[in-house]
Amino acid sequence: MSVFRQSWFMRLLGRSPLKLELSDEGLFLEPGKGVVRRVPWEAFSSSPVVRKGLFFSRLEFTANNQKESISWLSKASTRALRESLCSRLLELHGVRATAALQRIHDLVEKAGYLRSTHAAAIARFAESQRHRLILPPEDIDFPENLVHPYKRLRQWAESDPVLIEHTRDNFLRDELTRFRDLFDAVESNPLTEKQREACVIDEDNNLVLAGAGTGKTSTMIGRTAYLLESRRAQDSDILMLAFGRRAAEEMEERVAAKIPGAKVKAATFHSLGLKIIGEVEGGKPQISKLSEDENLLAKTVDDWLQSLLEDKGYQEKVVRYFSDYLYPEKNCFDFADEGEYFEYIRANKIYSLKGENVKSLEEALIANWLFRMGVEYQYESPYRAAPTRTPDFRSYLPDFYLPDYDIYLEHFGIGRDGSTAPYIDAELYLEGIRWKRELHKEHQTTLVETFSYERSEGCLLSELERKLSVLGVKFEPLPNEAILNTLRERGVINEFSRLMSQLVGAFKGSHETWEEVRARASRTPNPAQFHAAMDLLKPIVDQYNTYLESNQCIDFNDMIGRAIHYVESGRFTPAWRYILVDEFQDISRPRARLVKALRDKTKNCTVFCVGDDWQAIYRFTGSDVTLTTGFEKEFGSTRTTSLDKTFRFNNRICDVASKFVMKNPAQVKKELRTHKIVSQNAVSILRRGQAERGRDSELDEVCQAISDQVESKAKVYILGRFWFRLPDSSAVRGLERKFPKLSIERLTFHASKGKEADFVIVVGLDKGHYGFPSTKETHPLLNALLPPDEPYDFAEERRLFYVALTRARHRAYLITDMSVASVFIKELLNENYLVETAEFSTSLNQIHATELSCSLCKSGTMVPRSSSSSAFFGCSNYPHCSNTEPGCTSCGSAMKKQGGFKICINDACGSWVPLCSTCGAPMKKRHGRYGDFWGCSNYRSDGPSCSHTVNRVTPPRLDNGTRSAISQQR
Repeated sequence: MSVFRQSWFMRLLGRSPLKLELSDEGLFLEPGKGVVRRVPWEAFSSSPVVRKGLFFSRLEFTANNQKESISWLSKASTRALRESLCSRLLELHGVRATAALQRIHDLVEKAGYLRSTHAAAIARFAESQRHRLILPPEDIDFPENLVHPYKRLRQWAESDPVLIEHTRDNFLRDELTRFRDLFDAVESNPLTEKQREACVIDEDNNLVLAGAGTGKTSTMIGRTAYLLESRRAQDSDILMLAFGRRAAEEMEERVAAKIPGAKVKAATFHSLGLKIIGEVEGGKPQISKLSEDENLLAKTVDDWLQSLLEDKGYQEKVVRYFSDYLYPEKNCFDFADEGEYFEYIRANKIYSLKGENVKSLEEALIANWLFRMGVEYQYESPYRAAPTRTPDFRSYLPDFYLPDYDIYLEHFGIGRDGSTAPYIDAELYLEGIRWKRELHKEHQTTLVETFSYERSEGCLLSELERKLSVLGVKFEPLPNEAILNTLRERGVINEFSRLMSQLVGAFKGSHETWEEVRARASRTPNPAQFHAAMDLLKPIVDQYNTYLESNQCIDFNDMIGRAIHYVESGRFTPAWRYILVDEFQDISRPRARLVKALRDKTKNCTVFCVGDDWQAIYRFTGSDVTLTTGFEKEFGSTRTTSLDKTFRFNNRICDVASKFVMKNPAQVKKELRTHKIVSQNAVSILRRGQAERGRDSELDEVCQAISDQVESKAKVYILGRFWFRLPDSSAVRGLERKFPKLSIERLTFHASKGKEADFVIVVGLDKGHYGFPSTKETHPLLNALLPPDEPYDFAEERRLFYVALTRARHRAYLITDMSVASVFIKELLNENYLVETAEFSTSLNQIHATELSCSLCKSGTMVPRSSSSSAFFGCSNYPHCSNTEPGCTSCGSAMKKQGGFKICINDACGSWVPLCSTCGAPMKKRHGRYGDFWGCSNYRSDGPSCSHTVNRVTPPRLDNGTRSAISQQR
């Protein structure tokens, strides 16, 4: 028992002395005259506080909901009393804190892996317990055993990350030890450490990033086995989801085979939707045949379109669409360089309504207007008034000729101020315009001119109509039926109906209203084109919905939408506590919404998603890669585990593929380790120009190389971006007969996903519309209905290349022509990727292709060509660029630019030609009245010309066979 008394000074003042005693029963206050008051320890509701005076201190605390005050104690006595009271109170409340901690321990033991929701619930409980406790004051140094329960309780209340991770790590370590035998035997090979961790970790949301060949399906099986073996779940608690029926069946079969007695069900999203709808509606709905047969859908949409084309109003909309809105609205000023412009032309294959492959969108608009207005025209027909072909120039081909009126029409790509596109030589272009005007003036032919600035100002066609009317041109607009018949004959309507069938699926898959989709128009480059396509699509969608209603059936998109509604509204009550999703990178937003709804409507439900954002290649079906890269933002508290060891391919394939795909900063960064380690490069590039191909194809060369290095049967995939770029089946059979050790299969990149072969051969690695990466434009309406496109150039195409490379166990072969090579191939060669370039013979033209750029358009490559009379080098952008250059006069090889010279690429030759310092064209040695001199090859006796000359040229120096860039023109 501790006793405290008031100071002697109070007794001198005649005050009744105060005696305080602390016992196990509480605080006893004896103010004198035999009166004693007890304050039980349980009555205290606050820690004592000292209020200092000049000579004395006062102690205050709350007990029985009343404030108590003890005055006139010495400062030393007050401090001692406070420490004694606090110690007694901490002992009492420490028991309560310890009891709360025991409760928390029980909760943690019951929870297993400490999820974020568990930690949050424990934090709320711990905080509520702390509110009932008198906490240790921070200014008194108490023994650690006394304050430890309070500190630990505070950690739980504040969800201390260190404590939570420590708790999780302990659980993970114990479970991995406890179920070591299970993880060793559940699959044919023991699971890796990362696979085991993924199986045990049980956060509210779990994302397993499984690189190619890292065993994602084995992880799904291991996770299921662990849940059942640990008795954390029964069969009925687990739902496994896959995207394809075969994948779901395979998972279910593997679970049954690997886990004796297990009856876990695997479902597709479609079968899950059917189950949900069936339980709510009392019967499963009928699925439309159009959903199950793409060809039938395309034919049906075509039938609807043909029926709609009987309507005059719809006819007008279709004709207007094909005339004005079929291609992305751009003019020559929208491009940074001519190569970019040529890529646009190639990617869009701009045709007029009559079927001419015109050179620009503006020319297509003019041609279409003339056609619709019933004005006969000829596109790029030779000038008739006089011969214009000279030794220096080809024949003059005016853009349009109107034979009924003998009128020529030229469209000039200039601004109102006479400016040209940045990649055009303005002086030469304007000189060309002057030459054409003078030619027509000289021969008294009628020339009508139109300009790019008229298009940008919105008056191109109205001004054209005015100009032609002045010249007496009569307009007899063709009926829409005639125009449509022309389009039908060209197969354009059939192609358009296929687009409409795609748009129907995309619109239904978006689960948005027309108003929601229309709201996107303002965010597109060409809102008018967007609305024009919407106006054509809506009647088709209306027909589609009418078909579903009249046949009392639904499609797969309706199925997902209706399932979401039933779950979110509570009409369907899910009972799955563990939802496992395979190939999560392929998920769409509606399917992700269904998964979240199932999770949120079930107490203590967790989702476990396995996927690889590096292999997200199905945006065209509605898949949204940001659901994987931004998983935690979409789903909430997440634990991400990366499976970092691949058993499929070797380290050299891994190095190339991983570095390549991670160029996109939006991809999740991860490092793969490979089971197979090799010292030699395993991605080999065969470079072969079209003019160099002999009787045996490049495929023969590669197959021979593969056959030479295998002893037994080897599987080979020939992969391409597009099906029609692959060899046909007879060619494949011929290769198998020629190389009996090889089993060869042809697949598109998309079809190869999930498969593997010993060797892979990738073809079609050139640039363009159907090259790789494909520059094919996605229709703006389809683009708007799909998940947002990624800002990084060719993001999904880059992932497709990763998929293609990682199908190979041993070696991947890439076949290309460097004169038209894919930007992906150029990246591999120019950015120090570990690729093999010496396995196959390569010509000088292919080796130096990147140095043989066209001097005219700057984007093409000069490639070997020949005519009946000579061999020469022409631009790979032909016919868009018609530049030609002679080869080396000594050996015939190509000439590359270096410094102020064109130098023969053949090191053994050493020939050179100086370049014009004015226009950059090769110079020619000529003879004049004062002797020999160098003159520009762009010199013309008539028309646009460069007259730069040089009297003497200092040749480039040779240094150990390498040409010096030192040059001088005088």
